Amino acid sequence: MAVVGFEGTAHTAGVGVVSDDGEFLSNIIDMYRPESGGIHPREAADHHSAVFSELLRNAMEEAGIGRNDIDAVAFSMGPGLGPCLRVTATAARTAAMSLGVPLAGVNHCVAHLEIGRAFGASDPVLLYVSGGNTQVIAYVEGRYRVIGETLDIGIGNMLDKLGLSMGLTFPAAPKLEKMALEGSVIHELPYSVKGMDVAFSGILTAAQRMEAAENDLALSVQETAFSMLIEVTERAMAHTGKEELLLGGGVAQNSRLVEMARIMCEERGATMIVPPRDLLRDNGAMIAYTGLLMHRAGAHTPIDSSTVLQRFRTDEVDAFWTGLDTTDNPGMSFTPGGEVHRIGAEATVTSTDWHGIPSVSKERRPKGYRSSDLDRSLRDSRTRHEARMLSEARRIGVMTPRVLDVDRSTSTIVMERIDGPTLRDVLSDDPEGEALARFGTVLATLHNGGFTHGDPTTSNALVTDDGLVLIDLSLGGAQADPEGMAVDLKLAREALESTHPNADFGKVLGAYSEVSNEPGVLGRLEDLDSRGRYRRREAVQDH
Repeated sequence: MAVVGFEGTAHTAGVGVVSDDGEFLSNIIDMYRPESGGIHPREAADHHSAVFSELLRNAMEEAGIGRNDIDAVAFSMGPGLGPCLRVTATAARTAAMSLGVPLAGVNHCVAHLEIGRAFGASDPVLLYVSGGNTQVIAYVEGRYRVIGETLDIGIGNMLDKLGLSMGLTFPAAPKLEKMALEGSVIHELPYSVKGMDVAFSGILTAAQRMEAAENDLALSVQETAFSMLIEVTERAMAHTGKEELLLGGGVAQNSRLVEMARIMCEERGATMIVPPRDLLRDNGAMIAYTGLLMHRAGAHTPIDSSTVLQRFRTDEVDAFWTGLDTTDNPGMSFTPGGEVHRIGAEATVTSTDWHGIPSVSKERRPKGYRSSDLDRSLRDSRTRHEARMLSEARRIGVMTPRVLDVDRSTSTIVMERIDGPTLRDVLSDDPEGEALARFGTVLATLHNGGFTHGDPTTSNALVTDDGLVLIDLSLGGAQADPEGMAVDLKLAREALESTHPNADFGKVLGAYSEVSNEPGVLGRLEDLDSRGRYRRREAVQDH
């Protein structure tokens, strides 16, 4: 017996078949290629409509199955391009009704995760990079949570737009990869990282205006953008305590991105999983496999509830079929208990003694995945900036560690040791939300002083008897505006949901509103949500 999966979220139409024991029997795709420019949704949908019947025949023939061997039909319900999704859903509904078998509407992003688990990942952080999608995802308490994402366009979209502006044909990203291999000079481009979120429009605009050899331009864009992606992924791994990285999406076929991810994992002592190339790109087999897991668990989609969802959020799916342990990963804190007691994404913090003062030494060690010049520049600028921001925050009444020494030659800051757990580690014992309210108050105080944090995760706040102490302001800004303040709140919410999704973020917002001098920030937060590719909705999975 088998499950058939239909994929059609964007430019690729695919049909795949998996057996009832999870064996991949076939995976047939046909890609829409526009004559000029990028994807035209209506043309792509017409392409899918024309090829799905043949794809289904070929997939069944290759799998060696007949009509009576099919147990269920799955399809990509979203996110994606509306016309493409609707054609795909129609093909899947027709097949399911014709065969008299159940239908399963699959979240496309979740399918990329489940494919990784089929190839050895147990509880990973997923870096999902494709044309329209750039997300950092992790499983927490029954759902795959988006803990980082692009604030503007997807990485693949950015690369394709750049390539098209250089006269390349769609898809341009693979061509840029080949050009980058011939590049020799890495030019400086905007490096836009906020917490576990990234933004690519600045890189695209700067690259399109830059006068440089095309191969060098391709190299520069790849090195900058991919460094950003690996950095936020490592930050997510450090924050969640997970020790596996899974790559997914079409851009994960890029050999340089894979190399950078491998180096990062080796430096962390983490494990990296990369599915076969034909399962990284959009494909029907991953839809069929996820549909199989859902079918086994009884998670079916009634025909009258199978409307496609262009903005189908990953964390809307009640992924109860995974069987993953929902126990929180152990956190990390500054509480002494060994020489090295905190290994973050950027730095290692060790206990030390500075002229008789109990202290910690925070060293930003070189990152092997980044180009040496970019790495050196980031470590130096962030070290200096963090020292300055810690001091400025103290000046306006926000508790931070006192900076005792800065060594730019080793990108090291020595600061007083704050003995206390992270906010992340106390939330399970905070039923009234008092610690969260204190977090909101401290963020508002920081913003009132004209600063943003840039990475306000629950791992970057220490709980002491005297109050909440903010640490790691290296990504913060010194000219806060309502937009930057709203981004801080968005980052704080994402971090909270990545470890404690049932915690009441309203406690943070309520306390923030009472203290904030800028009444428009919460409206900007709502605006950020409405702009995003993945708008918040109620869970939609029937089972």
